[in-house]
Amino acid sequence: MNARLMRSETDKMFAGVCGGLAVYLGVDSVFVRLAFALLIFTGGIGLPLYFLLMIFMPKEGETSQNRNEIVEKNFNELGETISSGVEQARQHPQGPTIAAGLLILMGVYFLLQNLSWLPIGGPILWAVLLIAAGIYLIIRRSS
Repeated sequence: MNARLMRSETDKMFAGVCGGLAVYLGVDSVFVRLAFALLIFTGGIGLPLYFLLMIFMPKEGETSQNRNEIVEKNFNELGETISSGVEQARQHPQGPTIAAGLLILMGVYFLLQNLSWLPIGGPILWAVLLIAAGIYLIIRRSS
């Protein structure tokens, strides 16, 4: 078997990384997606790992390009995807409220993760600041 690691064009939710990994590993893509979700919420490495793989893995059918061309093309695609997502969020009528809610959720997550550190400082300070920023955005939006 001469399987090659590449992003899937048919089994994808965002960029095809999980679908491509599933084909390469010979498992169902649901298991790969669950593994990434666990990595995101347990150690935090899942999201950076996903974006690194998105940049370095070629798409199906684009394996004849050299590594530098693949990375440059994927990096540009990532930038375009993020830019279009930000623009869609800006145009959404509830965009600021959703952003505020995400800030609050991130802050609560970091706070709960570090509750054993009672003196406020370091990660707890960042958690409190994220929660406060989200609450401020919601209050400002309401008034």
